[in-house]
Amino acid sequence: MKRHAVALVLALGAGACATTGGPVAPAAPQTALELRQAQSRSYDIADPRLVLKAALNVLQDEGFVIRNADAELGLVTAVMEWRSSQRNQSLRILKWVAAVPTYGASLLLPTGRTEFSAVEANLNVTREAAGTRVRISLVAKVTAENGSVRSVRPVDDLTTYQKLLAGLDKAVFLEREGL
Repeated sequence: MKRHAVALVLALGAGACATTGGPVAPAAPQTALELRQAQSRSYDIADPRLVLKAALNVLQDEGFVIRNADAELGLVTAVMEWRSSQRNQSLRILKWVAAVPTYGASLLLPTGRTEFSAVEANLNVTREAAGTRVRISLVAKVTAENGSVRSVRPVDDLTTYQKLLAGLDKAVFLEREGL
């Protein structure tokens, strides 16, 4: 009987680790050149200021706050920040289990941590012989409540860049048409 119970527990444990075959996200670029290609778009517009204005509009529409914009260099720096709380479910259960022996004092402990997340965008607009080229690069940053940096990593998700560049396509069209 014990062998059957052990086998059942092992089978349930292995089944809990299995994943379903859900939708697969696009693969991250393999090389720096592929990432640069995913971050860039060229337009057949001779005036880089028009493209720069459209890029500013897209970043603001997506929730970024413009920190710096230099039309002469064609450089824009923007950031999107938010506060996030991560609940620790096991700590929450432990607090409730320990509530009786500690006369409720364990319920005063915090159940999670507060972090500040940010995505920094750097946008470069360059005039080329045949038009204007735009490159957007994103960096994700997480800081603790006390200001210490927990992680900094470049964003290499293709769908993020596709979304931004699709919005830029629309904004360039609107700027070109004067709408």
